[in-house]
Amino acid sequence: MKQIRIKIKPNGEIEAETHGMKGKTCLKYIEQVERLTNAVTDDSDFTKEYLEQEENDIINTEQEAAL
Repeated sequence: MKQIRIKIKPNGEIEAETHGMKGKTCLKYIEQVERLTNAVTDDSDFTKEYLEQEENDIINTEQEAAL
């Protein structure tokens, strides 16, 4: 199940964390959080799910190139 956890700190800083999203899908959701909160991302870390999907994409691209 896709989830976004949003934390608003007392100083107004917003933290958003995605769960259950593979690859670059999470970036689309973060863009929506930015739009809804009128905020801009100034720092980000990628989850294991994001990196695992990217690895699969690279493998698929290499397999297609071999054909």
